[in-house]
Amino acid sequence: MSASVPAEIPAAEYKLFVRAGALRFYLRNTNEGVYLSPKGIGWFIDGTSYTRDWDEIAVVNLTAMHIPKQGPSGVCKLTFTDGSVLSVLSASKWGGSDAERNVEYGRFLTDFHRVIPAPVRGKIRFETGVGAGRHTGMIVALVIAVAFFVVLPLGLTLYFREWEGLFIALAGAGFVTPLYFMMRKATPATYDPNQVPPDHYPKNSRANALPNGLCVLCRAPDAEVDDG
Repeated sequence: MSASVPAEIPAAEYKLFVRAGALRFYLRNTNEGVYLSPKGIGWFIDGTSYTRDWDEIAVVNLTAMHIPKQGPSGVCKLTFTDGSVLSVLSASKWGGSDAERNVEYGRFLTDFHRVIPAPVRGKIRFETGVGAGRHTGMIVALVIAVAFFVVLPLGLTLYFREWEGLFIALAGAGFVTPLYFMMRKATPATYDPNQVPPDHYPKNSRANALPNGLCVLCRAPDAEVDDG
């Protein structure tokens, strides 16, 4: 990884927050800015520009989630050949869902997958969802939630013949249903970079992504770009 002022004019820049290293709790996002260039991808951490060539990307992982009472959010996590990690977020400064940044993230996601050089694509693993261990934990948590919030109230309703338990079970079903869809969306899988799964674009972001041809690199993926 190199840290320097970009040597070339970025083909496209995106006002998205980024995080270096494994995702963990932050009070707020502070590092903003990611760009695509003819050579690869670049980003800014504490005002310093970092760049990686396309052939240094080993894994691309997409996750999507729904933040309660706010809306959708997405993360594109890149793991490089040396094991270091960069995450590009659609979230706001405070980690919430942000409609404008969701659109910007959709634009980034579309352009990013289009401009990866063909010879490099076959060397990158494209994944969606979380790790197998974490997904198993989500399944266990869902089963426990269903048993506690749905099955138990129904059982008590049948045993005591008091219908109040039925309303509790219905409320419990409303609580666990979003967890079920979250668990499904987090299922580990691979995908074709030419067909990015639509459900990994935050809502409405794909429709607002730049059409093919507007990104400098997307005009002719195999042609040289004149930096000016």
